[in-house]
Amino acid sequence: MVFRRLFHLVFGESMKILNILTNAARAVGVALLLQVPAQAQTEWRFNNSYPASRPESAQIRTFAADVEKRTGGKLKISVSEGGALGLKDADAMRFMQTGTPELGFIWPPFLGRDAPALANIYVYGLVANADEHLKALPALKSVLKEGIAKWNVEVPGFLGFSIVDAALFCREPVKTLEELKKKKLRVGSREQVETFKRLGVAAQIVPQNELYAALQTGVVDCALYAPRFANSISLQEVAKHVIPTGFPFPPAPYALLAHKAKWAALPADLKKGFLDAVTELERVSFNFDADTATEAASRDKLQSQGVTYHPALPAADKAAIRRSALETWDVLAKETGADAIAYRQKVLDALPK
Repeated sequence: MVFRRLFHLVFGESMKILNILTNAARAVGVALLLQVPAQAQTEWRFNNSYPASRPESAQIRTFAADVEKRTGGKLKISVSEGGALGLKDADAMRFMQTGTPELGFIWPPFLGRDAPALANIYVYGLVANADEHLKALPALKSVLKEGIAKWNVEVPGFLGFSIVDAALFCREPVKTLEELKKKKLRVGSREQVETFKRLGVAAQIVPQNELYAALQTGVVDCALYAPRFANSISLQEVAKHVIPTGFPFPPAPYALLAHKAKWAALPADLKKGFLDAVTELERVSFNFDADTATEAASRDKLQSQGVTYHPALPAADKAAIRRSALETWDVLAKETGADAIAYRQKVLDALPK
C-alpha cells in the first residue's frame, strides 16, 4: 500500500512535469513558426541625399512603400534622406559597389568626376518641351545604363526629372539676345557659360547662395534661373523682370542604382514586385502634364509680387541658342573622350530634327 502511494506520488508528478514540458515545447514551436515571415523579410537601404521636402524625396518614399506592398512585405526599403548616411552624390559610383547601401539614385551631372562621359549627356538648349524630351528619353536611358554598368552598378529603372523652365531674371527689361549682350549674365554651369559666350553674352557662374547679393549690387544684371524656385532665394526682390528663354533646364532623368551582386541574388518574386513598382514610378514621374500647371502657378505668384513677365525670346534667338548648345555639347564630348562622343551621338540621333 505504501509502495503504491509512493509510486503514484513519484511517477504521477513526473508525468505532470512531462506534460508541462511538452506543452511548453509546442508553444515555442508555434512562436517560431509565427516569426518565420519576419525572419524571411529582406531589408535594403536607399540613399537619398536630398532633403525630405524635395518632390523627388516624396516620390522615393512612395516607391519604397509600393515595393513593400507588391512583395507582400517580404522586401522592405528603408530610405535615408538628407544625406543621413554621410554619403556624397559625387561618390555614388564608388559606394554603390560596397553593398552599403543597396540602393540609391543619381542625377547625371553629379557624375562629373568618376563618369564624366555621363555628366553632359544633356545640356541646356537641346530640347524646348516635354514632347521633344520624350523622344530622346529611350536613348538617354540606354546611355545611362551602359555608362553606369562600366562601374559594375545595376540600373533597375529611372525617375523623371521635371520640365523646369529656364528664364532670364533681370534688373531691367531685356527682350532679345542683342540686348542681353550688353548685360552681365549669371548661369549655373560651365556648359551654359560656353553656350552664351559663343553668342557674345558675358556669362559667369555665381553660386546660388551668392546670387541675391550679386543681383542686388550689380555684380550681374541678369540670371538664368527657374521661376518656380525663385521665391526660395527671394529673387523677385532684386530682379523684377522675367523673360522666358523657351528652353527648360536639361531634364536628364535620375538613374536608380542597385548593388549588382545583391540585385542578382534577389529572389524572382521580389525582383518582379520591385520592377512593377519601378514601372509605376516611371509612369508617374515621366508624366509632365503637371509641370505646365506648376509653371503657370509660379508665374501668377511672381506677378502678384510685382514681377513683370515679358514675351519669350524671339524665334531667331531660340534657334541661335539651340545651335550654340549643340556646339557646346560637341566640344564637351570631344574634351571628355570616346565614350562621351558615342553617347552624345546616340542622344543626338534621337532628338527631333
